[in-house]
Amino acid sequence: MIRPYETAVVIDGTLSDDAIQKEQEQLEEFFKSNSEFEKVDVWGKRALAYTINKKKTGHFAVFYYRASGDIAAAFDKHVKLDESLLRHLTTVRDLKNEAAREAFAARKEEIRIDKPDDEDGDEERD
Repeated sequence: MIRPYETAVVIDGTLSDDAIQKEQEQLEEFFKSNSEFEKVDVWGKRALAYTINKKKTGHFAVFYYRASGDIAAAFDKHVKLDESLLRHLTTVRDLKNEAAREAFAARKEEIRIDKPDDEDGDEERD
């Protein structure tokens, strides 16, 4: 059965930008060849909450795709020996929550557009 998944990865932040980009492209290629790839959401370099393999920074990315249930095992096998990948987590997405989040964001944007400029609080007051 095909389900929607997301896989969050943390790539070693001490690598060069080119090496990080290459690693991200390899992971994206894996998902494109083994699933119905949707998109990748790149969060960029961030400080880790705790050290992982003596590293303090990581490059975060989340891959969204649809695949059968064996994708998590296949991905684990694919990255098992990859030392530049610090952590990864694959979860089943809840599409109801995503639709609600998108509707909320659209509504919030609509309210922001309808709001008069003088109510933003950005103007200087006497």
